[in-house]
Amino acid sequence: MTSPPQHLALVISLVISTGAIAAPYKNLQIDTATTTAQTLGGADTLTISAPGSITHTGKAVSLKDGTAGVGVVIDNAGQIVSTGGRAIDSSGDLTQARNYSIYNRAGGQILGFNDALRIDSNFVSGSLLIDNSGIIRSTTGQGLDLDALRSTGVTTTIINRAGGLIRGDASDGMKTGANATITNYGEISTGDSHNADQKFDGVDIDSATGVTVTNYGTITGGRHGITTDLGATLTNYGQVTGRNGSGFGSDGDGTVINHGTITGAYSGLQPNGDGDGVDIDNIAHIENYGTIQGVGAGGVDKNGFTNGSEGIALGGGYVLNAQGAMISGATSAILVDDGSGGSGLAATALENFGTIQGLDGFGVKFVGEFADSVVNGGTISGSNGLALDLGGGNDSLSLRNGSRFIGTVDGGSGYDRVVMDDASGGSFGNSRHFEWLEVEQGVWTLNGSADFSDGGAIRNGATLINQGGISGSMTVDAGGVYAGGGSVGNLMVNGTLLTNSQLGTATVTHDLTMGSGSTIAYGVNADGSSAPIMVGGTANLNGATLAVNPGSGTYPWQSHYTVLQAAVVNGTFGKVTSDYAFITPTLAYTPTRVDLTYTRNDVAFNEFAVTGNGSSAANSLASLGKNNTLYNALLNTTGATAGAAIEQLSGASNADLASATLGVSNQIGASMLSAMHQMGGRSALLVGLDQRDTPVLAANGVPRDARNLNDPNAQGRLWLQAIGGYGKLDGEHGSSGLEQRSKGTVLGADWALDGQWKLGVLGGYSKTDLDATGVDGNVESWHAGVYALRQSGPLALRLGAAYSGHQGESKRTVAFNGFSDRPKGDYEADSQQAFAELGYAMGNGRLSAEPFANLGYQRYHRDSYEEKGGAAALHVDGQTEDNLSTTFGLRLAHLNSLENGMSLTPRMTAGWKHTYGDVSNSTRQAFVVGGTAFSVDGSSLDRDSLVLEAGLDVGISARHSVGVGYSGEIGSNGRNHGVIGQWQMSF
Repeated sequence: MTSPPQHLALVISLVISTGAIAAPYKNLQIDTATTTAQTLGGADTLTISAPGSITHTGKAVSLKDGTAGVGVVIDNAGQIVSTGGRAIDSSGDLTQARNYSIYNRAGGQILGFNDALRIDSNFVSGSLLIDNSGIIRSTTGQGLDLDALRSTGVTTTIINRAGGLIRGDASDGMKTGANATITNYGEISTGDSHNADQKFDGVDIDSATGVTVTNYGTITGGRHGITTDLGATLTNYGQVTGRNGSGFGSDGDGTVINHGTITGAYSGLQPNGDGDGVDIDNIAHIENYGTIQGVGAGGVDKNGFTNGSEGIALGGGYVLNAQGAMISGATSAILVDDGSGGSGLAATALENFGTIQGLDGFGVKFVGEFADSVVNGGTISGSNGLALDLGGGNDSLSLRNGSRFIGTVDGGSGYDRVVMDDASGGSFGNSRHFEWLEVEQGVWTLNGSADFSDGGAIRNGATLINQGGISGSMTVDAGGVYAGGGSVGNLMVNGTLLTNSQLGTATVTHDLTMGSGSTIAYGVNADGSSAPIMVGGTANLNGATLAVNPGSGTYPWQSHYTVLQAAVVNGTFGKVTSDYAFITPTLAYTPTRVDLTYTRNDVAFNEFAVTGNGSSAANSLASLGKNNTLYNALLNTTGATAGAAIEQLSGASNADLASATLGVSNQIGASMLSAMHQMGGRSALLVGLDQRDTPVLAANGVPRDARNLNDPNAQGRLWLQAIGGYGKLDGEHGSSGLEQRSKGTVLGADWALDGQWKLGVLGGYSKTDLDATGVDGNVESWHAGVYALRQSGPLALRLGAAYSGHQGESKRTVAFNGFSDRPKGDYEADSQQAFAELGYAMGNGRLSAEPFANLGYQRYHRDSYEEKGGAAALHVDGQTEDNLSTTFGLRLAHLNSLENGMSLTPRMTAGWKHTYGDVSNSTRQAFVVGGTAFSVDGSSLDRDSLVLEAGLDVGISARHSVGVGYSGEIGSNGRNHGVIGQWQMSF
């Protein structure tokens, strides 16, 4: 339809107002082979799809003059080939903006005899995008030559994707130009360099600036992997390799963040090659989280010096080698200089938490008069014997936990410091030419010959164990500790001077000065040895404290030691302290020596006893007398350990054996009662049915569910119980309490004598494990018993008696202040029990409620026995205990009938038990090695306790039933819990 005239006029006016009508641009589509070269400009688009290609002897594609809009776009999935020149080249006006986007898809190829792709115009503004997933390759030139791009108004982005290749067979892989961002996932590479003129670099930045390379793939050059004249930034997660040069080399500055591997190597294909991992001549910022390595060098450099292969060579700056990372050089690891052995350009800060190794030279070397700093928490090694050389200047070395040097650490000239600064501590040694040592925190050990001419300081909370030599004067701040068998010029202590034979004899070459609030912690041994402090000059004591620290072992009642020797002893100690409870140190002074004598004091053993049992044992121990092994062992206890040692020796747990054993025997009584309740309980339920349903019973007889309760023809019964139990006695009178765990089996049988009386017998076996603080053991028990039941309607009389024989074993652990023993006792015991119980069943339908009263008697007897062991073994006298008890309570049971003829009867009992007579437990014993006999008390039996029972009986048939039950006795001093699983068969 024809447009109205007014519309046409509007269009014309808009075109005129915006300038001019846009020129037509080419949109070329090539999908077959052609030899026609193409020239692109403006907003032209060239798309080549496979198997399309452009092959030409000169420029296959020419980029000419300015661009418009988004610029020229080349999208190649075929081939762009120049057999005699460049596949893609640019020329034309430099003043116009240019924007180029070149996509080389997977399978696409851009191949040039000379450069594969060149931008030869330094246009003033615009952008260049090269996105490669295929092959960009040159036979004699660069894969990419963008060196002409130097304008700050132009940005270059190069993406080489996985599978992509950018390569110069006989030149650089690429020359970047300025302001280039390069991201590589594929390969950027060159062929091999065979002579000095063949400077084939993977990425040649030349004198361009603003270049950033991020590598996830492989960058490798016949000379350098990446090289720059002025500086660049590399972030590497892949592989960067210079096969006859540096992995990354800069004649200026540089930043390298490495998470992968950067390698400098020597190919051997030409006489000279300097294989450094990273070589930055000026100021470097390097963070290594992977591997930076120089693996070889050959020949000489441009100045005629022999080439060496360093992991990193730099003029100054910052280097971080993180935990797990490695910097390695085939010659040396890190060298800071001017590239020719002269001074570096600036101070350098090195932080190492990984591994730095020079495989045929030094580890790290600084050249120059700068204030360099090193923080080391990893390993630095040099195969030539020099791990670290700080060179000239006032340098510092800060040590962290894990710091390790293999080789000498040389502070060089200037005023150099070592700072030990890690709460986890560490060690250091083999140093020279350091002036100051400072220990900030942690426990550090110093080894090596004399160093630190100006001395040093140990700060609050820090400890130095000096096993080497300190030439100057050390100051120990309040809260600091100096120890070790090394030497120090002068020692001024405001904290603690620690000496013992394990650390060695502390030697002060000149003077020792103790501050008024300071301490000498002096270790002594049971064999009379110690490590006296040796002072070449004057020992100024100034009222310091002498704290005597005894080592493990058994000390005699009197022993002698030398605390220190000096040319002159000036002053005295203000006080002497010792942890020992029963021996006291005293001092004797001469002009050149201070001696110490340990002697038994007048403190009685029982002053440290914390319980009655401990007091009784302490009195017995005191009667042993001097030079007795056990007596002397107790002499070696401290104020903090004496009480516990006496309690261990008292053997108070022996008094609890009776209560623990009776707890097991009580389960046999519970088993008899459980069996009789099942035997008589159903009669009570029948009583309930009779009382409720007399008219029904008269008309129809006993209901089917009631008839199934008992076989009317059965005269006897066989039953089997599996029993288990747990009991605990609380500690009392110094006894730590006792836990017991038991398991066993009881087999019983009973039969009817007449319509009212039933008589039964039982036998069983159980084993109980005993456990208390420092005590363990077990009791094996055999049980036999008889019982009888008389059921007269609702009234039931239950009688029972049982005998148990016990064989027990106990093991006690006695260990304190170097003394240890494991006495073992084997003993025999027996127990008897009897009871009579009267119950009256008050049924209500299927529910039976039976109040009951129970009278019980139990007796326990243990034979005397003697423990086998060392000096702590006891002879334990026999023990006999008995008591009478009453229990009043109520039992409930409820019959539930199932459709298949089976029955379920849950039952529960609650009662109050009162025990008469003496409820205490005590036994008398004496040490096998001698001394007076003494008594110990165990935990008392509960005078009053709660008795609980619960269970469920399942009537499988008229002759078979099973059941489970719980029985418990809970009091203020003890708790016993038992479980029973029962099967019974009538016959």
